[in-house]
Amino acid sequence: MLAIPNSQVVCHRARYRVDGEVGRFEFETYDVLDTDGRIAFHGFNTLPIRTGKQWYQTAGFKKNAILHGALDRSYRKTAVAFNIQRRQVKGGTPLSTLRDAAESQGVAVIAAIEDETQRTFAEHRFTNQGQHIVPIEPSSPDSPPKKLPTFNVVKVEEAWQETSREMNHRGFTQEQIAKAKVQANELSVHEYESPEHTTNIFVDEVCIKKQKPHRKPTSASVVEDSDDELKRVHTTVARIEHQGKGFTLVGANLLTILRFILAFLLRNGLSQHRLRFYVDGQRTLQDGILTFFSWHRSVSLILDWFHIVKKFKELLSMAMKGRVYRNEQVKAVLRLLWYGLVDDAIAHLRSVNPDLIKDPSQIEALIGYLERNRSWIPNYAMRRRLKLCNSSNPVERTNNLVASQRQKKNGMSWSTYGSLALSALACVVLNKRTKEWLTECQFSLTFDTAA
Repeated sequence: MLAIPNSQVVCHRARYRVDGEVGRFEFETYDVLDTDGRIAFHGFNTLPIRTGKQWYQTAGFKKNAILHGALDRSYRKTAVAFNIQRRQVKGGTPLSTLRDAAESQGVAVIAAIEDETQRTFAEHRFTNQGQHIVPIEPSSPDSPPKKLPTFNVVKVEEAWQETSREMNHRGFTQEQIAKAKVQANELSVHEYESPEHTTNIFVDEVCIKKQKPHRKPTSASVVEDSDDELKRVHTTVARIEHQGKGFTLVGANLLTILRFILAFLLRNGLSQHRLRFYVDGQRTLQDGILTFFSWHRSVSLILDWFHIVKKFKELLSMAMKGRVYRNEQVKAVLRLLWYGLVDDAIAHLRSVNPDLIKDPSQIEALIGYLERNRSWIPNYAMRRRLKLCNSSNPVERTNNLVASQRQKKNGMSWSTYGSLALSALACVVLNKRTKEWLTECQFSLTFDTAA
């Protein structure tokens, strides 16, 4: 700063407050007045803006106390450990301040993803709701749509020969083997995709116990516990994978996460790929995906194999009289479904001895489940031999990293705001966006994994 003759230095009444990795401290700032009493230099101009009694939180504070602290353990434990580390057991960062800082940072991450999504949509001529501004013209016989590459035909045939031998060895009839071949080779929705031209997308919902808005008297809480147990905070998680690369996104609901997914596909040049969504049996999820991507020429769903196993174990436990009969039916039905024999599985369920059934409605529920999802049940055995994905395990693992291991501990409950914020911050770390977020407050939607 240039020296100003006859200038006057005036101390600000309010001290500037900083919450950083080295400690929580305050210092004085000054203005410089010229000979006419006008401010020639404002002491706040060289410092980050803050308002009122707000403490400026440094990048080191956000990294150590939030991204590498509150994401791994409770706010209380993080505040205690962080203050001890800075040797400020007294006068350090309060628990409530740490919680508010984490939540505001998480909301800012969601806002940054939303901004990037809207910019991407504008560049590729989509509306903010993810609808193409220029309608896609239907294909004509003279100019059919370009077909995406599929798996090598020779390898598919080799896989089928091995699968048919396996089925024959396991006692399947020739009629069933023929049906499995149709399922394996003729249904276009289950064409064996070329990994180079396919993007796998896994979408699931995480349910966290919802925080009560206020405490109730003991007598009232006993009456209303059953209602409160049904209340959950829902966060939708998506995992996008292509050629060994992965990216994680979170959103408050299905529409939001589908918009983020589309923006990511557009930004990375993947929107023209074959899109494989791996889902559970939730109808709203399936219908939402198919409706949102109805403009896309090559999008399909695959029902998660492990969800099928879980579904049949649970419902057949309620349907059959005893564990032995239940296990027999589970084994028999899953044996058929593994090869895509949906009709045979339904026929088997209908043929179960009524004397062994204690709740026929559960059998009907499973039949309805298979009828409703038959289009998304492929020949899992063939896909495994071709080393193609059969399950939504990637998003289940992601759910654990994003939310479950931090938010599903005993005694914990969360607000919608707080749960989504922590999940968004977890995405910053999982996608290796820590440096980008702390230095630029941006969240780029690319596979670039620069830390």
